[in-house]
This record gives sequence, structure tokens and C-alpha cells, in this order.
Amino acid sequence: MQIPIFGISGLRGIVGDGLLPETVVRHAAAFGTFVGHGTVAVGRDCRASGEMMHAAAVAGLVAVGCEVMDLGVCPTPTVVHVTRRGTLAGALMLTASHNPEQWNGMKFVSREGQFLSPEEVAAFRKLLKGKGAKYAVWEALRPVKANPNAVYAHVNSILSHELFRSVRPALIARKLKVGVDAVNGAASVAACQLVEALGAEPVRLYCSIEPMKQGATFPRKPEPAAQNLGDLSSLVRERKLDLGIAFDPDGDRFSCVDETGTPLGEEATICLACKYVLPQRKGPVVVNLSTTRAVDDVCDELGVTVERTAVGEANVADRMAKVQAVLGGEGNGGVILPELNFTRDGLVAAATVIGLVSQGSQPLSAIGAALPKYQMVKTTMALSGEQLAERDERLVKAFEGAQVDRQDGFKFSLEDSWVHVRSSNTEPIVRIIAEAKTGAQAKAMVERVRQTLSANSKEPEKK
Repeated sequence: MQIPIFGISGLRGIVGDGLLPETVVRHAAAFGTFVGHGTVAVGRDCRASGEMMHAAAVAGLVAVGCEVMDLGVCPTPTVVHVTRRGTLAGALMLTASHNPEQWNGMKFVSREGQFLSPEEVAAFRKLLKGKGAKYAVWEALRPVKANPNAVYAHVNSILSHELFRSVRPALIARKLKVGVDAVNGAASVAACQLVEALGAEPVRLYCSIEPMKQGATFPRKPEPAAQNLGDLSSLVRERKLDLGIAFDPDGDRFSCVDETGTPLGEEATICLACKYVLPQRKGPVVVNLSTTRAVDDVCDELGVTVERTAVGEANVADRMAKVQAVLGGEGNGGVILPELNFTRDGLVAAATVIGLVSQGSQPLSAIGAALPKYQMVKTTMALSGEQLAERDERLVKAFEGAQVDRQDGFKFSLEDSWVHVRSSNTEPIVRIIAEAKTGAQAKAMVERVRQTLSANSKEPEKK
């Protein structure tokens, strides 16, 4: 049986193989206790297991005396947005984000409208291992109340924000057409509402929020990576659209396709957001260690500093709060604009890209072509965190002379390249990401890591 993974990114597991209804009830009840038995918002994505997860989570929360605000199917950033702007004790989002169909999970949101910090995760974990939930007597059980307006409020907050007020008039005049691929996920309705609210016409691809039927799969691989957007690219070319936008199943990751049908890639998203936001708002930018170096180049041109953290949205958000960052995110298509939402928000990311296109006569292809160019290679190895730690001397020796950052695994930086080796927050694997000016350089760095970490590698000689 696969044991669910619980950490900085919440709880994730394979449904029916470790992630069971009782798992969800136990964690939901403990979370309700952890946040003080107040009102907790609950949202979910469209996975086939979503209704089961929802029923179990609501049961756990109600059982400890929480009032549940049921948001139904909606993006993760919508759940966070509601929490930040209300008087809630916290929120739960039921999703496995970009993981495949057999996975599901729980994301835990604090009353401040942020995912639990590392310190809060540690305290929550202690509660789970200790006394756990404090259940309520029957007289103290509270009702479940639906909130059907959460998505509308989220979209309206973006539309009315100072950074985006000029977009709608410009787009109405240009009659922009935007392809929307929400992978039949939680952002399906919200993304189309946003495009319309910004003054463009949405052309829907995968935008159904009907619960997935038994055994059904996503219409494409759930991560909006360039290689997964072939259908969106074809739609853009065939319908002669101005651009295409794509999301993951819970709507916190975003990437785009230009008017030629060429995907710009997830790493480009944070760079595009910087180019739209920073000319209007000067201040620090925070990204994680695995995010493209192109962010540093863009920010240097715009005269702002970049800080880097361990991978994990909570780590990025925590540093953003400490340095009062204007913008942050991750190279997986995540953009955090704290004035609107202190979480990766695919809708905000989409608004920045559409906003860029609205500013002048340049198409998205020209905007993308002007971004700094690097080649990135990503792979994984079936190693535990303990096994990675056991091989640390091998890695340091293999990259002797490189600058080493140990915030999160090992990041080795050279003048024109880097490689990051770390244990995944969401799967029992080690992730290896390298970036360089050429693909050959990046592949060589990845291969050096793989050979160094392989079981038959020789230990470095003791000095």
C-alpha cells in the first residue's frame, strides 16, 4: 500500500491505495480542531474521486463542530481568496493539483489566506500524531452552507484591481480571441469568465466541470507543460486565435500558447508576469531554487532584486511576506501577486499575459521571443530523501568548484548553468532539474547527477 505523503504541500496519495475515506476524515477533523472549530471553506477539483473526498472532508469538519462553507468545484486560488477576504478559520482544497487521475489530496489554508507555513505544518503534524481531533457533541454540530459566488468574487477582484483596469477597454477595441484549455478542471468556468470580463472572447477547448466518470482520464496530461498542449496549439492555429491559455486541474498553474500555436512553456509564465507587473510596481521578486535564471535577467533589466527559496509554495509565500515582495512564484507556471492573493493564482497569471498583449501592437510571439533564452532539462530518480542524503559527499565532489545552495537538497551553480537535486514534496522520488544556455549542457549536468547518485557509483576517497 502506498502511504500518503504529508508535508509542506499538504496531503497527497493514491485513492484506494493509502488515501482512503477514513484518511480524509481524520485529517479534516484534525484540521478543524487545529483552526479552532470555526467556519472552514471547502472546495474541490473535478476528479472522479472528488465527491468521495468532499463527503469525507465535510463529515470530518462537521464532526468537530465546524461550520462548513461549501464552495463546490472551484480553483485552489479561489478557495484561498475567499479565506483571505472573509472571517473564516481556514479552508480545505481537495485536489492533487497536477498529479494524475488516480491521485487526490488536501491543501490546508490558514485563516490569513495562506497555505500552512513550515512551522504550522509541524504543529499540525504533532496534533495528528497526538490526541488528534476534538469531536463535538450532537448539540454543537453546525450546518453546511453553500457559497455559489466565490468564483465571481475572485474574478471581479482581478478585473477591478488597479493593475488590470486598463485591460478591458483595450481588448474590447481589439476583439481579441483566446483559446482556453482548463483540462476539464476546476478553472474551466472561472477562466472563461475572466477572459470575458477582460473584454476578450473565450474559445473553449477542455472547459467542462462535470465530475469525471468512473475510470475516466483527463483529456491531456494534467500539467500545462509545453509538450501537453498540442490540442490547444492546433485550436489556436486552426481558429486563428490571438493566444491560448492553459491550466492544471486545480487552476494554480498556468502557461500559454502564442498566436502561431507555439507554447511558451511554464517557465516563461513568471517572466511574463514580471514584465507586466514590475513596470507598474517596483519591489523584490521571490522564486524558488528550481525556477529559470531568466527571471534574474528580466528583473535585472527592470531594476529589482530576486530572492530564492526552497521549493514549495508555502516557502515562497513566507519569504515574500518577510521581504514585502511585489511578486513571486515558481517555474511550474505559478504566479503570486500578494495584492490580490497570497497563493499561486492561474487566473492572475492569465490576466498578466492577456494584459501584456493588450498594451500594444506586439503579438505574444514577439513578447515571448524577447525573453532570455535558456534550456532546461527535468528528470527524476527513484530514491528516498535518506538515500539522497547518504550520497551528499558524492554530489559535492562531482560538482567541485560550483556554488552550493543547501536550502533544499543541493543546487550547484556555475557561471552559465545550474543543477538542482532535491527530494519531491509530493512523490517518493528525487527530482533533478538543470538549466544552461544549450540543451546539451543541461543534459550533461543531469547525467552527471544520475551517474553520481546511482547505486554502483564509488564513494569519494576520504582525505
